[in-house]
Amino acid sequence: MPIYNDIKKSDLAHGLKEHDLQLLAGIAEEQEYFKDAVIFHENDAVDCFHLLLEGKVAIERRFLSGKNIARTLIQNVKQGQLIGEMGYIEEGRTRSATAMAKSRVRLATVEFAKLDALIQQHPGFGVRLLRNIAVILSRRLRRMNEQWLRGLLEETVYHEFDYL
Repeated sequence: MPIYNDIKKSDLAHGLKEHDLQLLAGIAEEQEYFKDAVIFHENDAVDCFHLLLEGKVAIERRFLSGKNIARTLIQNVKQGQLIGEMGYIEEGRTRSATAMAKSRVRLATVEFAKLDALIQQHPGFGVRLLRNIAVILSRRLRRMNEQWLRGLLEETVYHEFDYL
């Protein structure tokens, strides 16, 4: 069970029981992408999330810069981290960013329909898994808040020097 071993080492595994990990591995499908392949595009429909088992993935977002559309890096995803889990929490929304393979990538893909069926059969597993996803999202939000505040403070200090 190679995918089981990879899932066991991931952020998502914290607090899950052995049986939970086996259940998750049982519905996860392994996928591979080559460097520069798009895993999903911003505004795509959402039906799964991915766990990065191997390789490097960049999460990018488009924005309007003058008359041009530019891309900015939101996050470099590391081995063991989730990609696209917000789509499971925000049912009915589209992808908020693009995921691009920056090397050869191996993913464990979990379809939401399969996950929902599994949670119906094993509600305790569902509670533990959703708590883990909430913790992961909370950590990301805290990190982004800290980055935003740091940027705000640096900007404030800069403006103070402008007035001297």
